[in-house]
Amino acid sequence: MHWQAPFLVLGLALQATCMTMNRDIPSVIEARSAWTFLGCYTDNVSGRALPNGEAVPGGTNAMTNELCQSTCLADGFSIAGTEYAGECWCGNAIVNGGGPAPDGNAGCDMACKGNSAETCGGPNRLDVYQYSSGGTTGTGKRGLAYNNNNPDGNAEYANLFVGYSKITWGYDWGYPAYNLDSSFEFVPMLWGLPSGSDPSWTAAVQTPGTKNILGFNEPDLTYSGSSNILPANAAAGYVTYMEPFSGSVKIGMPNVLWNNVGSSSGGNYDSAVWTEYFLGNCTTCHFDFAAIHYYQDCNPSDGQSGAAWFQGNVTNAYNTLNLPVWITEFQCYGTDAQQIAFLQAVLPWLDSQSYVARYAYFGVFPDYLVSSDGTELSDIGVAYATT
Repeated sequence: MHWQAPFLVLGLALQATCMTMNRDIPSVIEARSAWTFLGCYTDNVSGRALPNGEAVPGGTNAMTNELCQSTCLADGFSIAGTEYAGECWCGNAIVNGGGPAPDGNAGCDMACKGNSAETCGGPNRLDVYQYSSGGTTGTGKRGLAYNNNNPDGNAEYANLFVGYSKITWGYDWGYPAYNLDSSFEFVPMLWGLPSGSDPSWTAAVQTPGTKNILGFNEPDLTYSGSSNILPANAAAGYVTYMEPFSGSVKIGMPNVLWNNVGSSSGGNYDSAVWTEYFLGNCTTCHFDFAAIHYYQDCNPSDGQSGAAWFQGNVTNAYNTLNLPVWITEFQCYGTDAQQIAFLQAVLPWLDSQSYVARYAYFGVFPDYLVSSDGTELSDIGVAYATT
């Protein structure tokens, strides 16, 4: 699936709904393991402890500690502080005599304007957090399927996940990375079949730090947001555009909708059969991992478990292809509560399967993994990042 296209699988319409989920906001902030709460600090208008006042997306009325943190980090600062309910201050050191308040946390008693469940400092008091990446990325399998469709035309929605150690990589159905935070590995994708030589793709693959590359996006499907390629043509494309990089980066197979049945771009056969024909035409190709998609109801109408359906599809892909599996897109259709329950069921399972190398839930957009105003993670996004 491409982020902007309408999509239909087995007669099920893609949907995402919003709900309020009761959760412990301080524990969510603490889950951003790279951010450490330093305490309530003194401040002074004549000499700021953190010298850089920053405007956050949504303005002062949207202020939360998490939003201030992501804003400071995006602007190159490692210390973030909220003050007087709606102010965000950033820096790389505490200056001008600021420090832990003599009365402890008592003076940091003003509720954040964007979330009354947490405090954002007080009069001349800062709730201060410090970021430390340690020069390393996280260790999890989880990734971000994102794009640059936001007012700044960059990866700002994806960068809201900075600091969550289970999130380690991202892709945007193409290249470049649009300033994806350096704590994430960016994985370029050759979305469709080029019409001729493609030096920009070569340059993307040869960018320092590139370790993995993704191939065609849903070439097995025929809707407007798919690359829609016949198996033989896709194989020829791999020989020309992917195989030259064998040995220098890890190469993924085409990203196919593994649970698609009935028809494909090749004819009246399933996507698994499309994949078989592709492999039969790509006998000189080298693959390091399989790449699959999955979309289905959270609670199938036949009463079976949506989580069990998903697990069965992933297991089948591995048993069929005998390669490590990347699930580069997956989502269950349902309410926020149903999607959260699905994630809570499948994420520990995915993390425990040695043959599942990476996965990315769809997708890093408002009303999906990001809040409707694009300023923070949605409830689904929090579940994805922390479960």
